[in-house]
Amino acid sequence: MAQPTLVLITGYARSGKDTLAEGLVRGTSGDFPILRRNYADSLKAAANTFLQEIGILNEFVNFNNETFKTKNRDILVALGAGARSVNASVFADILVEDCLAFEADQRDGRPPVVITSDWRYANELYVARGRLEELGWRIVTVMVQTGGIEAANQEEGLSIGEIVRNIAPDYTYAFRPQSAYQIHVEGKQLAAKLGI
Repeated sequence: MAQPTLVLITGYARSGKDTLAEGLVRGTSGDFPILRRNYADSLKAAANTFLQEIGILNEFVNFNNETFKTKNRDILVALGAGARSVNASVFADILVEDCLAFEADQRDGRPPVVITSDWRYANELYVARGRLEELGWRIVTVMVQTGGIEAANQEEGLSIGEIVRNIAPDYTYAFRPQSAYQIHVEGKQLAAKLGI
């Protein structure tokens, strides 16, 4: 019997995590409701609320705009670190609640699949396992590495390093640079392996 599934994808920024996730979504059978939800979604929403409050939020000045986000990544890193200093599992807790809400929304009994392509902290996995596995969820961990891609900042290096040292992912992919097509194909194949 199929069960609700959370797929956590980790790796450095620009390593192909989102591309793998897109392939994973495209490779699904269509038999399962799919939700793409990232840990940073609530952080970006909060940062955008701040920009709105000070009157500078617009089409180009917002954290959903990739160019603006890349240029101002340090703001998100600082806000995230500040929130985690108050509650280390704040974003993990939010993602778990999103998973449970998505499951509750399914009226036809089909088990949901949630795909998260920004798993960056070991405790995010521990929180998901602690709260979701006891409710029958399957947690799948994926590591994406691409040659020549290193940590975008010290925080990312430390957090991904902790995952590498302490957690054996269910699936590990290593790609050459400029491999977007191959990454996408591997995502589609992963959907078949996971039976979704």
